Amino acid sequence: MQTLPSFDELKHLAETAPEALEALRLRMSEEIIQQASPAMQPRLRAQFSHINQVIARGKNPIHTNMLLRAELQQQLQRFAQSLMSPETITEHQAEVMPFRRRA
Repeated sequence: MQTLPSFDELKHLAETAPEALEALRLRMSEEIIQQASPAMQPRLRAQFSHINQVIARGKNPIHTNMLLRAELQQQLQRFAQSLMSPETITEHQAEVMPFRRRA
């Protein structure tokens, strides 16, 4: 597995070759997913896809950072809730409604 470059190298990539930095992020993320257990890979791929969608919404690097921080904060709140009150996690269930075509 490739090791993460130093902060200074990452900063240099961000300033001079943002495409290379993005390629490094994607490549290293894929390596991490590949090394996970087969049972965890679908969940990690779903999370990775969600992170990519959050990143795509960012208008600039600072905005992207703020969006990712907010997403992480939500995940931490859900994790804390599951630890402190596990019964509340399954408390709300969606009602499945049939799809009706317009005539």
